[in-house]
Amino acid sequence: MGAVTRFYLQLFLLCSIAVSSSAIAEKDEPLTHVADLRYGVALYHYYQSEYLDGLTELLIAKERGGIQGHGDNPDIMEGGFALAYGLERYAADIFTDVLDGNVPENAQVAAWYYLARMRYMRGDWSGADYSLEQVAKIASRDKKSTRNIESDLSAQKVNLLIKQNDFAGAEDELKRDKVDEDWLPYLQFNLASLAARQQNFADAIKYYKKLADKEFPTEEYRALYDKAMTAAGYCFLLTGEHRKAMRQFSKVRLESPLVGRALLGYGWAATEIGLYREALSAWQKLAQADLVDENSQEALMAVPYAYEKMSLDGIALQQYKTAVSGFEAEIARLDDVIANLSGDSLLEALEIESADGIDWLNYQEKNQLSPTSTYLVALYAREDFQMRIQQMRELLTLQKNNREWQSKMAFYSAMLDERAADRDNKSGLLAKDKLAWQISDLEDARKNLSQQIERIGAEKDYFALAQGDEADLIKRTERSLARVPYLRDEDPFIEDSAEALRRYYGILLWQASEKFTDRLWRAVKTLNSLDSTIVELKKNYHAVEDILQSAPDLAPYRARINDAQVKLEAQSAEVDLAVAAAKADLRTQVVGTLSQQRDRIQSYLAQSRLSVARLYDKSLKHSDVRVLEQKTEAEMERDK
Repeated sequence: MGAVTRFYLQLFLLCSIAVSSSAIAEKDEPLTHVADLRYGVALYHYYQSEYLDGLTELLIAKERGGIQGHGDNPDIMEGGFALAYGLERYAADIFTDVLDGNVPENAQVAAWYYLARMRYMRGDWSGADYSLEQVAKIASRDKKSTRNIESDLSAQKVNLLIKQNDFAGAEDELKRDKVDEDWLPYLQFNLASLAARQQNFADAIKYYKKLADKEFPTEEYRALYDKAMTAAGYCFLLTGEHRKAMRQFSKVRLESPLVGRALLGYGWAATEIGLYREALSAWQKLAQADLVDENSQEALMAVPYAYEKMSLDGIALQQYKTAVSGFEAEIARLDDVIANLSGDSLLEALEIESADGIDWLNYQEKNQLSPTSTYLVALYAREDFQMRIQQMRELLTLQKNNREWQSKMAFYSAMLDERAADRDNKSGLLAKDKLAWQISDLEDARKNLSQQIERIGAEKDYFALAQGDEADLIKRTERSLARVPYLRDEDPFIEDSAEALRRYYGILLWQASEKFTDRLWRAVKTLNSLDSTIVELKKNYHAVEDILQSAPDLAPYRARINDAQVKLEAQSAEVDLAVAAAKADLRTQVVGTLSQQRDRIQSYLAQSRLSVARLYDKSLKHSDVRVLEQKTEAEMERDK
C-alpha cells in the first residue's frame, strides 16, 4: 500500500504559478492585458491543455527575439512545460538562468518551487529539501511572495517528509493548518500509507478513518475514499481485528475499481473467524469476473479452499478443476497476446494514439482500458511508465506532423510553380497587349453606343429601343405598309387593309412611346456600366503591370522550401527511429509485466493441480475415487 500523491501533482504543469502576475504574488501594477501576441497564444494553448503547442509557441518566440512585456514569466512557463515533458536538464537550465539573473522575488519563488518539484520527481530528496528552504528564505523577507502557494508548499513538504519515511515530521507539518481541503485527503492517505509500511497500523487506521468521516463530491475523491477503506480493512486484517476489517471492506462502493480487492479481503477476514459461507458469497461473486483481475484469480483459488474448510471435499474438487481450466485458458490467451504484441498492435493494446487534442495526464482516467491493458494497471500507475507513454504519444504526434509538413512542402513547391506560371502568363498578356486591345475595343463600342443613345433621344426614335417580339411586329407592320402602294391595282379593298395597318402601327408607336423613357434610361445605365467595366479593366491592366514590375523574386522562397524539405526528411528519419525504439522499450516493459502475470497464474495453476491431486490422494486413503466424485453432486445440492 504505497503512498500516492495527488494525480495532477506528480505529472502536472503548475504554469499557473508563473503565467499571471498574481499567481505568485500580487504586483503593484499587474498587467491588464497580454502585451505580446505569442505569449497570449501560449497561454491559450496552456488553458486548452495543448502543452506541446504552448511550448512550441514559446520556442518560436525565443528564436525570433523573445517575448516582451511579461518579465520572467515566459521563461518560467517554458521551464514548467519542459519539466512536465520530462526535459529535466533543459528545465533545470532555464530555472538556473532565472535565478542567476537579477529577477524579482516572485520569479525566484517560482523557479525554486519548480526545482523542488523536479528534484522531488527525480527522487532527489535532499535537493528538493534545499529548494524548499530557499523558498522559505525568500518568504521570510517577503511574505507576499508565497501568499498564493502556501498550501502547495506545505503539501510538498509533507510529501517530501513521507518519501523520507519521517512520519513524525510529516504529521507535525500537516498539523500546521496550512493545507487546504483540496490537498488534505491525499496527504492524510499518504501519511496513513507510510504508517502502514512502518507497521504502525494504529496510526494508519487513524488517518484512513479521517477519510471515512468525509463526504466527497467528486469521483476523484470517492476513488481515494475507496482506496482508504480497502487499505484500512487490510490493516485491521493484519492486526487480527477481523470483524472491523469486514466492516471497512463493506464500505467500498460496488462500482469502484477497488471492489475486487475489497471482496477478496472481506472473504479472508470472514474465513479467519470461521464465516466460510460469508467468505464464499464474496469470493464466488469475484471468481465469476474476468480472470485478468488478479483478485479474481486468487478468488478462484480461495473458493475451493473455503469448501474444503467446510468439509465439502467433493465440491472443492470440482471447483479446483474449474480453476485449472480457467487458469489454462488465461495462460493460453496471455501467450497469444505476448506473441502478437508488436508494432501497431502494441499501440492498440495500450490504447496509445497521437497527442493531438488529448490531455495525456487524464487519458487513463477518462478511457476504459482494454482487457489486455487491465493486466497493466500497476504498470500504468508507475511514473516512469506514464512518462514513456507520454513520450510515445508525443513521438507519434511529431511523426504525424512531419508527414503533414512534408505534404505541405510539396504543396508550397507546387504553389510556387503555379505562381511562376501565372506570372509568365501575365507577362505574356501584357507583352501581346491583349488587355489593351480589349480596352480599346470596349471604348469603341462605348462610343458607338453613346452616339446611338444621343441620336435616339434627340430624334425621339421610339422604335429604336424595341426588342424581341415587339421589334419583330414593328418590322412586319412597316413592311406591310410599304407593300400597300403595289397592291392597289390588284386589290380593290386594299385601302381598308391599309387603314387597319395604319391603326395597328399607331398603336405600336403609342406603346413604344409609353416605354421610351424607361428604355432610354436603361440604355444610359448600360452605357454607365460599360464605363465602369472599362475603368476596372484599366485598373487591372495597371495592377498586373505593377505586379510584374514589383513582384518578389521566387528563387529565395524555392531555396527555403528545398532546405526545409531536406531538414524534414532527416528529422522524419530520426523520429521514425525514435518511434521504433520507444515501441521496443514499451514492448519490453509490457511483455515483462504480462510475463509476471503469467508466472503468477502459472503458480495458481500448479497449486490448483496439486490440490486436485491432494484431494484424490485423500480420497484413496478413505474411499474409492468414484465415491468422491459421486458425492460432489449430493454435496452441491446440500450446500444450496
